[in-house]
Amino acid sequence: MRVSFRATRALLVFNFCTRVSALVGWPGGGTLVEGNATQFDREAWERNLAQPNATASLPVTGFDISQRWPSQEVDGWTLSVNISRDIPDSQTINPGNATGNAFTGTSIFLEAPDNIQDAFTSQSALDETTWKICVAIVPNGPQEDSPTADNGTCGFLSSQCVADLQQAYADKFSRNLDCYGNPPPTPSSCGDSVDTASFGVQQLPLNSVNGTEVFATASSSHDVGDETAWNNATMQVWPVLTIWGWNTRANASEDSSPHVQLSCIRANNVEPGSGSPSSATAGTRVSAVVVLGIASFATWYAFL
Repeated sequence: MRVSFRATRALLVFNFCTRVSALVGWPGGGTLVEGNATQFDREAWERNLAQPNATASLPVTGFDISQRWPSQEVDGWTLSVNISRDIPDSQTINPGNATGNAFTGTSIFLEAPDNIQDAFTSQSALDETTWKICVAIVPNGPQEDSPTADNGTCGFLSSQCVADLQQAYADKFSRNLDCYGNPPPTPSSCGDSVDTASFGVQQLPLNSVNGTEVFATASSSHDVGDETAWNNATMQVWPVLTIWGWNTRANASEDSSPHVQLSCIRANNVEPGSGSPSSATAGTRVSAVVVLGIASFATWYAFL
């Protein structure tokens, strides 16, 4: 599992295409920053999350994006999550406001096989790619005790809901040819389990597939050693929609459709010395959450 972080290019945060603002402290591209993670700069965040207290990693469907779209599925893509507890508030962007409290931080990663990472260290590969990958980290889902999140499935959603949700995002992509715009309606099969109106989508810069976090969030400020914040973070299940699509250079036909996969992950592996979450044993606790994000990517990626 990748627990190190690497800097990437310019970060912009888009609020459903109606507002654009630069996020102070996160000049690199490819990371959707939510919650109190916005109080940290990238360097401080990565320093703390590089030694996580809880982790998880699972294989996901991926493609050889070093080749022209569409290409074959390949093994080696992973979805990972890291959690670090008790990040001091003295390490925020405004340390003068520190009170001695701390934050619990979470980062999520989508990482490619080594040979694909190597391909996108080349600027020409970035400039000439025919791929466009959209990532939706789907908030506000129910909390439940179920081991299904540990194998990548999303047990709080019916199989019909998962299928309909994936199809809805596939149809939306093929109609708009990008990652943004209004989300598709929530499928009726999902009931009240999720609400796509709360979703946003991030376009993934392809030089971020090297283990750079695609999402970062932090808890509210809390006392050092606070068990509630730690328990909540390790119980959290993160549903992640990955949309494997194309850009205009692919010359995709009108009837083309991207591959969409919904996976759920939680940090069920507690590192030695971190303290076991108290409300249940690690490896059996799950909470479902759907976070979504809004687009973050370097300006020139907008035209891919």
